[in-house]
Amino acid sequence: MAKHVVCLLLALTLVRSSLAQTKLLLFLLDGFRHDYISEEALESLPGFREIVSRGVKVDYLTPDFPSLSYPNYYTLMTENSWNYSKQLKF
Repeated sequence: MAKHVVCLLLALTLVRSSLAQTKLLLFLLDGFRHDYISEEALESLPGFREIVSRGVKVDYLTPDFPSLSYPNYYTLMTENSWNYSKQLKF
């Protein structure tokens, strides 16, 4: 009986790890204009070139709070935290 329990736990562990969701790594570069990473600039930046080629590059972002970085980062992770119609933060 103990062997069956151990086999079941091992099988569940392997199945669970194979069904794990993919992790997301997000780079937030504050004050970094979109044209700083032009195709010409990427030629001399092999690390950035590899990141851009393997991921997604956003050309433009409309900030919710133009003068503050942290609330914009929070909004990117959780969606909008400001209700424009009620003028309230939630």
